[in-house]
Amino acid sequence: MPNSEKRGCWADGPITLEEMLLDTVKRKFIKELTVFGVVLTGLTLLVFHVFIPQWYFAWFPLIPVFFYLFGFLYIYMFAFSYMLGADKIAMTYLVCKVVKFILSALILIFYGFVIGKDVVSFVATFVFFYFAFLFFETRFFLRFEARLKLSKQVNNEKNTVHSNNTAAVAGNPFHDAEGGNRR
Repeated sequence: MPNSEKRGCWADGPITLEEMLLDTVKRKFIKELTVFGVVLTGLTLLVFHVFIPQWYFAWFPLIPVFFYLFGFLYIYMFAFSYMLGADKIAMTYLVCKVVKFILSALILIFYGFVIGKDVVSFVATFVFFYFAFLFFETRFFLRFEARLKLSKQVNNEKNTVHSNNTAAVAGNPFHDAEGGNRR
């Protein structure tokens, strides 16, 4: 989106196609994140209560909540960077991954030194959720990037095929590169 078309608020005028696409992607991500988080949390609770009840710890509910909230941060950072320019998406994704890693390490250190109860259970569960959400988010954003590139490629092909410049490139002797007639 060119800088002249950027708006801070959708109420500034009609919603563009890109804004509708972005809104759709956000809703889809939040829906998939919610379903994934609920299913993963439910399965983990089932494993804890049926197979390893001695490993369950009181702080468990905070782990899925942390990763769920971080998912919201991802999608809103992603939306913000997309509005700045589609070329910023990959860098935003990497920055969010680094921030998540550092914050996760700080949480693990804090839990180990300050709370100190059921540390092995907490760390194992936290790492499990970390990699599960890492896989989910990476898969989602890679699929989105692939669709975005395919969409741009299709749009570029349409512009190339239907533009006046195609006639000169295709060898039509009656049109020059600017689309005017030579005769």
